[in-house]
Amino acid sequence: MLKKILASAGAVAIIACGPLATGQIGQSIYTGAVENYHSPYLSITNKSFERGYFSSNAVSRIELKNQLKAEFAEQGLPTVWLVKHHIENGFLGVKSTSEFVIDKQIAPVVNQIWGKNVAPMQIVTDSGFTGSTHFIMTINPMDYKKKDGVSAISDKFVVQGEFDPENSKSQFSYSLPALTITTPDKESMVVNNIDGEGQGQMQGNFWIGHQTFSLENAKFTASDQHQFIAIDGVNVAMNNALSQPQGEKNPTEATQQVTNTNTIQVAKLTTLDGQHYQDIAFKLALKDLNYKAISQLAAMEQSPQATQDPAQIKQAMLALDLLIAHGASVDLSQLSVKTPQGVVNAQLLLNIKPGLEHASTNLTAVTDQLSGNINIVLPEALVAKEPLLAAKLPILVNQKIVTQQNGNYQLQVKIVADQLEFSSGAKLPLAMMALLLH
Repeated sequence: MLKKILASAGAVAIIACGPLATGQIGQSIYTGAVENYHSPYLSITNKSFERGYFSSNAVSRIELKNQLKAEFAEQGLPTVWLVKHHIENGFLGVKSTSEFVIDKQIAPVVNQIWGKNVAPMQIVTDSGFTGSTHFIMTINPMDYKKKDGVSAISDKFVVQGEFDPENSKSQFSYSLPALTITTPDKESMVVNNIDGEGQGQMQGNFWIGHQTFSLENAKFTASDQHQFIAIDGVNVAMNNALSQPQGEKNPTEATQQVTNTNTIQVAKLTTLDGQHYQDIAFKLALKDLNYKAISQLAAMEQSPQATQDPAQIKQAMLALDLLIAHGASVDLSQLSVKTPQGVVNAQLLLNIKPGLEHASTNLTAVTDQLSGNINIVLPEALVAKEPLLAAKLPILVNQKIVTQQNGNYQLQVKIVADQLEFSSGAKLPLAMMALLLH
């Protein structure tokens, strides 16, 4: 009997200590997440953390960075935000609910847009003992209308996903059914059914993994209500993948490379002048870029400094040298659109052979490393509508650089050993291409 009592007491003690243990884990998860968060767009710091037995309360300070900060400041919007977190310490995990701290300065605007006592945004996370976390972020519906004609009306915007700290990978999805915005000048934007998802991890300035985005339709109407831009059936996909060069005997971080692939499809686009373009397709891959070099260039591009000093310029040149020395490919495998005058098609492939050192001090040598091909088809009816093309292309036809057949102009070029080889058999030094198309 005593053993049963002791066992029962032990079980009760374990269960009673559960919230205390998860309280410690919850604080560790929270502080660890704050300390390890890195983004080129914002920074997060811990302002306070009060740990209790069954629950804890914390406040985070979020500050925008770089260009995003400048844009918010230019619009008179806050660049620093406080977020309060209520953390519940359960036996099997930690649940956190986070909301923006609404101060006296922004409370009137928040009340007008979302209503009184309505949090603009709420984030709910569930974390287990291992730190694996599921999250749901909800931006509540907006119903903002002013007498001057300004309005912003939206459905609920939801982002949800999971984060696994063991391998730093995450997955997410988001959805916004409808958004309508009007201005005092009666300009309007109507967007329907935005959806997206992604899976991967953030490494420095790059998302390693895939993301997709889709849009059912959107319409942007001018103040006169007659001119508008409309877009239907948009699908976008992006993928970044890391690898090592084929046959690399000593793979290291220095030899690591990234391939970026982007595809865009648009069912229909209507422009301000009433032209309709259909079946727009775009696929571009930047292959086998040296990851160290491209990361350095990306970090410099994110720099808040408007001008770069000589040391930064030298650093950029060294990164460019490293990128070219390792070689790369630019593969525009598809660029096509159905216009009222016919179908436009284009493909471009450029390969930079590895091995060229100090390219920035000898740019002419880069052409010796290039190979690839170019193929462009333009309908004659479309060319006739563009004065510059209409004047230039007949000259290129006479020079046997461009061919004309079946109602189209076509440019077919191979890049071989610093030479341009055209479909007509004509050859030109690569350096002269820019002069011909000027």
